[in-house]
Amino acid sequence: MVVTADLIELPENLEIVNKSHYIATISTSSILEFEFKIEYGTGYKLASQLFSEEDENYLQLDTIFMPVQKVDFKIENVYDNANNISERLFIDIWTDGSISPNDALKSAAQIIINLFALLIENKASIETTDLKPNNNSLSIEPYTNIAIEELQLSVRAYNCLKKAQINTVGDLLQYSPEKLQELKNFGRKSADEVFLILKNKLGIILK
Repeated sequence: MVVTADLIELPENLEIVNKSHYIATISTSSILEFEFKIEYGTGYKLASQLFSEEDENYLQLDTIFMPVQKVDFKIENVYDNANNISERLFIDIWTDGSISPNDALKSAAQIIINLFALLIENKASIETTDLKPNNNSLSIEPYTNIAIEELQLSVRAYNCLKKAQINTVGDLLQYSPEKLQELKNFGRKSADEVFLILKNKLGIILK
């Protein structure tokens, strides 16, 4: 005889979706007895995954917990009498029979609504920390290799620094504010610009 799923004896709270599901074929007169361990889950579970010791006496099977088997969609343009364009969405949903396609769509939509509701309700907390510069000493090591092009200075200030062979922030930090203003064509306005950019970009405050 052919053994199908309708021969399985289940407790009252369980139901077989596909009662004609094939299990085995018996070719001789014998007694066939199975004991099933049924689990609840999300997504799928491969037989090759690790299981607990209590499952060693069971034949592991790949398990699909998802009732939705396939989804397809297409979009068509719709024109009204005024030649305005709108769109019509067609969704095809295949399930295993444990849930209707309509209920599957409603459930998926509710999951998306709940997900984005969390983003709306979540209030971002911003922590601010006041960084106090060390006025006693300033290590130029972290900034040695940063090119002054990274500072995005004005053309006037940039050209003055390049003419003075100041190519990196490390070179720049070797100059005191007074020495910077002694550079040719490098006035107080250019100096203020450099000080402000060093402060805003790198957190460096020159006294």
